[in-house]
Amino acid sequence: MYIDFSESLKRLRKERDLTQEMLAAFLGVSFQAVSKWERGESYPDIELLPEIAKYFGVTVDDLLGVNRAENELKIQSIIEEFDNLTDEDKKHDIINEAINKYPNDFRLQLRQMGDLAFGKQGADYKKNLSKIKAIYANIQNNCKIDTIRICAKRYLASYYHTLSAYENSGITYKDCEQIINEMPYMRDGQEFLRSYLFPHDTDAWRAYDMEAIEEELGLLCHSIAHLFDVTDESNHIDALIHAVKTEINILNMFYDDGNYGINWRNIIFSYGYLGYLYAKKGNYEKGLQYLKKEIALAKQFDEFDRITTLHASFFEGRSFDKHTLGSTFVASSRVKHLIEEIYPLPEAFKSTPTFQEIIASLK
Repeated sequence: MYIDFSESLKRLRKERDLTQEMLAAFLGVSFQAVSKWERGESYPDIELLPEIAKYFGVTVDDLLGVNRAENELKIQSIIEEFDNLTDEDKKHDIINEAINKYPNDFRLQLRQMGDLAFGKQGADYKKNLSKIKAIYANIQNNCKIDTIRICAKRYLASYYHTLSAYENSGITYKDCEQIINEMPYMRDGQEFLRSYLFPHDTDAWRAYDMEAIEEELGLLCHSIAHLFDVTDESNHIDALIHAVKTEINILNMFYDDGNYGINWRNIIFSYGYLGYLYAKKGNYEKGLQYLKKEIALAKQFDEFDRITTLHASFFEGRSFDKHTLGSTFVASSRVKHLIEEIYPLPEAFKSTPTFQEIIASLK
């Protein structure tokens, strides 16, 4: 059994911005006693342990640091499993069970917040508002890890953006904007800063630079889509086609080896959406051409090993793990669902022999 009371007490006190004097006053002991506890020179009377644990909202085992290293391994395993899943029901069950076991872990709280806001459990957006706000407040007030606090801001801003479209939700875009204004600029992100400031001419710097480029490519494609509002089909169809083609051309330029790394979803779905737009425009030949390309890329992705190495000019030697996109993500199944149920393709287009052939190829 591993016990580290002194480190646990020091961590809990600092997480709540308490001085030794403030804690000592609450417990009715001298601040010198608290100081000795944190240095590991002495321990409190056993009768005090439940009171200290209750004050910090933890269990006595948490306070004592019992099996902390073992618990950390378990939490990391839960986080990896949760992050690699695309099945929303499984994710919900996993995070709820984890929170029951480790209620004070901010990494798990962040994922619970995301599940409530964006998973299937968040379909009724207004229902979870109070719980999401409570988790958010706890993270902002007590968590000292900036990456978790900033990610929680992003979750809440996105959630507020959705709620602002609901009548009588009590949320407007100003609530969303207020959170956005508190967040750092893109240039302050860790990917950019590592690629820019890390010592050059090292393998680590090259890896960081590649990571930054991949992340920026994904953001660039999303920004282009938003600029042209590609999901708003009331826009001019030629403008939408131009936007999607631009995304495809950018990705093909950087991923010239045919392995699209973390942007596989972007490239697959862009070809499919382009096929739909051409079919809607009445150009069935091009519509079928781009849908075939979407299917070919989906099958290529599914046939890849889990871990592959990129050989593109910009990403030579960079490793890609398919599970980055979700361990249960099967591109062919997703594409089949999009083509058959999501894209509102013209009936005349769907009745063509070639279309029937490409659907059959996915079964």
